[in-house]
Amino acid sequence: MIVSKRQIKKSSVCSCTAGHLAFTRDGLCGLWNEMVKDGEIVYTGTESTQNGELPARKDDGIDTQSGTKKEDLNDREKKDEEEAPAPSCRAKAILESWVWGKQPDVRELKECLSVLVREQQALAVQSATSTLSALRLKQRLVILERYFVALSRAVFQDSVKAKWERGSAPLPPVDKKSARPVGKGVEGLARVGSRAALSFAFAFLRRAWRSGEDADLCSELLQESLDALRALPEASLFDEGTVSSVWLEVVERATRFLRSVVTGDVHGTPGTKGPGSIPLQDQHLALAILLELAVQRGTLSQMLSAILLLLQLWDSGAQETDNERSAQGTSAPLLPLLQRFQSISCSKDSAHAEGDMHLLSGPLSPNETFLRYLTLPQDSELAIDLRQTAVVVMAHVDRLATPCMPPLCSSPTSHKLSSGGGELVGSSDELPCPLPARSRWCRRGVSPPYFLAAHTHHFSFQGSLQEVIGWGLIGWKYYANVIGPIQCEGLANLGVTQIACAEKRFLILSRNGRVYTQAYNSDTLAPQLVQGLASRNIVKIAAHSDGHHYLALAATGEVYSWGCGDGGRLGHGDTVPLEEPKVISAFSGKQAGKHVVHIACGSTYSAAITAEGELYTWGRGNYGRLGHGSSEDEAIPMLVAGLKGLKVIDVACGSGDAQTLAVTDNGQVWSWGDGDYGKLGRGGSDGCKTPKLIEKLQDLDVVKVRCGSQFSIALTKDGQVYSWGKGDNQRLGHGTEEHVRYPKLLEGLQGKKVIDVAAGSTHCLALTEDSEVHSWGSNDQCQHFDTLRVTKPEPAALPGLDTKHIVGIACGPAQSFAWSSCSEWSIGLRVPFVVDICAMTFEQLDLLLRQVSEGMDGTADWPPPQEKECMAVATLNLLRLQVTAVSPPLVSVS
Repeated sequence: MIVSKRQIKKSSVCSCTAGHLAFTRDGLCGLWNEMVKDGEIVYTGTESTQNGELPARKDDGIDTQSGTKKEDLNDREKKDEEEAPAPSCRAKAILESWVWGKQPDVRELKECLSVLVREQQALAVQSATSTLSALRLKQRLVILERYFVALSRAVFQDSVKAKWERGSAPLPPVDKKSARPVGKGVEGLARVGSRAALSFAFAFLRRAWRSGEDADLCSELLQESLDALRALPEASLFDEGTVSSVWLEVVERATRFLRSVVTGDVHGTPGTKGPGSIPLQDQHLALAILLELAVQRGTLSQMLSAILLLLQLWDSGAQETDNERSAQGTSAPLLPLLQRFQSISCSKDSAHAEGDMHLLSGPLSPNETFLRYLTLPQDSELAIDLRQTAVVVMAHVDRLATPCMPPLCSSPTSHKLSSGGGELVGSSDELPCPLPARSRWCRRGVSPPYFLAAHTHHFSFQGSLQEVIGWGLIGWKYYANVIGPIQCEGLANLGVTQIACAEKRFLILSRNGRVYTQAYNSDTLAPQLVQGLASRNIVKIAAHSDGHHYLALAATGEVYSWGCGDGGRLGHGDTVPLEEPKVISAFSGKQAGKHVVHIACGSTYSAAITAEGELYTWGRGNYGRLGHGSSEDEAIPMLVAGLKGLKVIDVACGSGDAQTLAVTDNGQVWSWGDGDYGKLGRGGSDGCKTPKLIEKLQDLDVVKVRCGSQFSIALTKDGQVYSWGKGDNQRLGHGTEEHVRYPKLLEGLQGKKVIDVAAGSTHCLALTEDSEVHSWGSNDQCQHFDTLRVTKPEPAALPGLDTKHIVGIACGPAQSFAWSSCSEWSIGLRVPFVVDICAMTFEQLDLLLRQVSEGMDGTADWPPPQEKECMAVATLNLLRLQVTAVSPPLVSVS
């Protein structure tokens, strides 16, 4: 161990001003030897150094301690060695003892692991403390301590303790009027000192560069500053309210000076060459420091300023006529900066447990693709092209902004996007464009985002947020090769409140009362407006996973039907199919006097409930599924007389050999129709043609019922789920494929309060009050996110949906959908790296967009270069985010 004596000689204090020599190699050696000669260094143990450097040794006679002290020290060391516990067995010996001996138990394995860890720690400490840099650091600390003691006005006495005794006389009162603001005075002194230090540093660097002297010192000063900045976390100066104004002023002055160094006009003449010019290495260091300062400030305006500077430097370097300097002027060793951005995670990223499936958001954006296939070199000193550096940084900023981007949540026909080249208002030319993590509009013949960049003069959008997620047998071409959940942004744009699935397509009800239709096997996800209902305010839609007809309920209580008309299922008195919705006359007009509040579809028949609680059914009547006491078809709605006097609140219609379920306001469940597999819930397989009570569900207060293919489901008021009927493909969720002839509680949902259930042909979904989505049943088309296509015997939560605030679910024959609430979107006016609402931000975005969008008007025969595309997309996304942050509900920009 090295011990520095504090009883130094006065003669040695005279050279204390030479302490800065300790930061050079030769100066360090000289100062160290002087202290050894003066007897100010004592070695209490033998130390080895690398490269054969050992300034002094214990046996060289340099120790100035007395002989008595040495003897005491030796005795103390011997005593410590005798009292020290015997070292534990080394890991190697332990492992060798297990080769032919008794196999270790868990305790012995843990002990061996502890020994291995201790040995590795000891090796790490030994390696770290024996390096040349560590030894020199120790020497510098000892020398600097010596000068610190020498310059102190008083001798340090560690053993002296200050004692406070309260005086007998009270202190005089303080005159508040004459009191000085201590805080402001300290801040003023700090500002004066910082300005003086900066002015001196800047002047020294200018003089050194002008004269060519002390070049190494300039580079060392810049390198030390750069290393210090790289050791800080990102955006450490972003919250300016917690940072002293003195430091902010220092950063601002340093930024201006470094910018002049980078551009070469530090002497007042831009681009000075020849004698007196700034060395290229120092310019690269200054550029790296400038970029690191932008990262520390963490504002979008500073990042855009740094990106514009990189592009400016590349342009000026590319125009150099000197061939030797041309290649150097367009590149710099900035790899650590790119690695720093690569390590910054998004603000809304969440860790996924192993085995969880990530929710996909469709095809990747240009920047996501660019970053996914970007491979950074290993050599940190390698010069990187400045323009490529700007593209990578901009792509990362766009990546950080992605979680903050607000998906649009409104009807396509409510958007108006005009330009000098045409107008798109609620026409077939205006289609939701399924671009990744964005919501944009496409026009035929023009590819976004260049259309928006070059032609758009006015646009408006709602600041609302919704996510619609679909999975299973979905054939939209953008996701044809994707197995698992996908973000259906083309649906989220509509503001989904309900989805009703039929056999080949499904209906979407938007929050503004519009109905859209979309086929499962369509080439694109482009919902089409049902024109026949465009002028109606629809509040509910209905379809069946095995059906080919549809119902829609208007706010006025009118019911519309269209699709296949076999068996009179449309309720118009005939079997004619309809392409467009037509109002059912039995529920229309004052003469009918029936206000419908609920509708339901089976595979071949239909049902409706009026405000008075009356149930009407019509369509195919075989097996008595209509509940009229016969198997005859009915082409117009007929009252179910067996439930007269009861108030029906919910109804579910089945498929094939169908059963029908109805719930009354007292929580009772009635069933009728085909009884195969016990799906009527009364035991046995007997059917009935009129409603009969399911006694097993009495006193359970059922509120909802669902019918799948040969099975039934009931949901109680307290969130319990019961299922019964055919058990093939684990569709009942009881863990077996046995048929169940009485309602049976789903044990897998115990402890969860279910608020909604959905039944497909052979799989089911359940939504809990905690926004969890549980699924069970058939998985032949990945209905449960499971790519192994293994049947799911019991309910289990689908990964990744618990954080989506899901409010609705729907099942098709082999498809599933879930959607979140369509709530208002908001974001603060300042978010690190992505939101900075100020004039400077918009000016820089405009300047950057002008630079990168040149020639990107959509008329070229070839697509733009990848660099331009990435920059343009990122700039437009950032611009959109700034605009929406200013006024989230509705923004109109001219």
